[in-house]
Amino acid sequence: MTRQKLIYLCIVFMTTACRMASPSTQIQSGALDLQTFPFDSGEAVSLQGDWKFFPGTLDVPSDASPTTYLPVPALWNHAPLRSGLVDGKGYGTYVLDIKLPNENQIYAVYLPEVRTAFRMSAGNRSLVSGKPGISKETTTPSSQGQSFTITAKDNLQIQIAVSNFHHKEGGLPNAPVFGLAESVQNYILAQSILDLALTGAIFMFGLYHFILFFYRSKQREAFYFGFFCFVFAIRIPFIGSKTIYAVFPNIPWDLVIYIEYASVFVLGILFLWFIDGLFPRFIDTKIIRYFSAYVQFMLVYGLIIKPEVYTQFEIVFQVLGIVFATFLGMRLYQMVRRGLSDAGIFFAGYSILYIGFVYDVFLAYTGEGESTLSQMAVFLFFGVQSTIVTLRTTRTFRKKILLNEEFETTNEQFILTNRFYAKFIPRDFLTHLDKENIEEVRLGDSSERAMTILFADIWEYWDIIYSIPLENRILFTNSYLGRIGPCVRKNNGFIDKYIGSAIMALFDGGIQDSIKAAEDIQWELKKYNEHRHSVGYAPLHVGIGIHSGDTMLGILGEEERFESTVIADSVNLSSRIQGLTKKYGARILVSLTSLMLHKELNAIPYRILDFVRVKGKQEAVMIAEVLIPDIDSVSNKKIKNKDLFEAAIFDYERADFVSALERFRAVFTDNPEDLAAKIYIERCEYYQTSGVGEDWDGVSVWEK
Repeated sequence: MTRQKLIYLCIVFMTTACRMASPSTQIQSGALDLQTFPFDSGEAVSLQGDWKFFPGTLDVPSDASPTTYLPVPALWNHAPLRSGLVDGKGYGTYVLDIKLPNENQIYAVYLPEVRTAFRMSAGNRSLVSGKPGISKETTTPSSQGQSFTITAKDNLQIQIAVSNFHHKEGGLPNAPVFGLAESVQNYILAQSILDLALTGAIFMFGLYHFILFFYRSKQREAFYFGFFCFVFAIRIPFIGSKTIYAVFPNIPWDLVIYIEYASVFVLGILFLWFIDGLFPRFIDTKIIRYFSAYVQFMLVYGLIIKPEVYTQFEIVFQVLGIVFATFLGMRLYQMVRRGLSDAGIFFAGYSILYIGFVYDVFLAYTGEGESTLSQMAVFLFFGVQSTIVTLRTTRTFRKKILLNEEFETTNEQFILTNRFYAKFIPRDFLTHLDKENIEEVRLGDSSERAMTILFADIWEYWDIIYSIPLENRILFTNSYLGRIGPCVRKNNGFIDKYIGSAIMALFDGGIQDSIKAAEDIQWELKKYNEHRHSVGYAPLHVGIGIHSGDTMLGILGEEERFESTVIADSVNLSSRIQGLTKKYGARILVSLTSLMLHKELNAIPYRILDFVRVKGKQEAVMIAEVLIPDIDSVSNKKIKNKDLFEAAIFDYERADFVSALERFRAVFTDNPEDLAAKIYIERCEYYQTSGVGEDWDGVSVWEK
């Protein structure tokens, strides 16, 4: 429990102490001597003792001799022989003579609740609560307490006429309070403030638990205890000083009595559900449900019948309540013995509540009025429950901290794992499959889209691999791949496959990204060759083939082994085009249909190279060689001879081998390292000798 709650609890207890009035033990035979009582101290007197009683009359002369004396507070039911009212029903008048100091002072008399109706008079003042009568028909019941002031000295007689025909209990269950007007008003005010403070405090307890349940819907005990608090807060104004009359002066008496009785049943069932939520399975849920059904029946039954009927069973309800509370306490003690979390604290709070409940039942049975002990017990119980909630909240908070730390650790591992897996299945591949992370990938996931495929491989790779030690082969391959990978990524592509030194990269931003990536790879290779030359290694040559088309990206494999892949004719064609680079001595070859899609085609130096049919394809495809200015002298000469070379290509396609041969020889003479020109020279010489048929289409067939 927090320090503020402890302070608030102390304030409430001090307020409770303020409402106590000093009991008068001097009332004997209906007389009380207050001549020496210190009224100036601000203390009031609770008029307890034997009052004169006149049964069967509501109007008593001031000098009449009593037939009997009755204790106050007490019920007629508990003194049937002295009161002459066997079943608590009837009417009569209480009389008390008080001796006062001999100077005039303003006094006040306050009478709390009487079960049905009363008229109180002193001197020339009188007031009523309800309407006392000599029969049920002439009596109007009310439970409202009343007070009035009067100026008096020497002697004062107080008469209280009481009638009861609507309730089981008759008489004066509460002693009147007498004193100086200011003292009595302070007493009434303190009593009202305590009821309102207790109502507000318990209401806030309930609101707190409802908010707790709103954020933790699995914590059922918070909901039931919040409901319990709300019902208890509603009940307080209907009992004790009946502060409900201050808000609703004309509230029906039947309704006040019904809520006073019905709320006890509702509180009982809510308390059971609360314990079931706090300690599940320790009370059979069937028993709680049966009891809930019984309570519902009693609530409806109480609405149908009159209070004079169901109040007859009050003693039965009280005995059953004590038995029920006792067995529940024994069950809770068993939970303590089993060492359940918070069971000890809860049992301590329940014990306090149990003592207050039993004491209240005892006072109700003896007719001695209300007690502050039960209110203190209730508030202490709420404090204990708040302690349990605080402890559970603290433990939950600690668990959340631990879980949060564990989650952060797991999340970091998850992020690292995803980053690690992203090296196997590229992030871009997941994006194309509309997946956020690797864990969402399922076998058969696929996506169809138009993409550009780039294949790149080292011409001399296998010669180099077989010429170096086994342990250096992976190092060599990774050294090369580590240089060209960034060239792909920075141009909006991603590498989908590694096949030895070969890579398959995908681009969905257009042919221009793949062309730029291919150029960057060649420039990076030039730097790498300079490094290799410095350490005495032979230079590398990389051929790159590019083609665009519709592709299907997907996840292949079986449930225990997945792999991302791309399935499309364009993949096979770009691979075959890459295979021709070594034959033509070309750095970059692109299908002409793909190259025509370049947004800045005029800015790219290229030359039409051949009309070919590759292995596995029936359709012929025109390929072009993309040239890179200044990367070497061979490329520069190819750019210079571009027009002459393409004119020779057109002659070749028309089967004009004489003109084509002349031009190809001119290109080759200027650039002896132009393998494409050399290939065409050999072809022209061959076809000049052997000739061609009528079906000549100029297509070159490459089966390897």
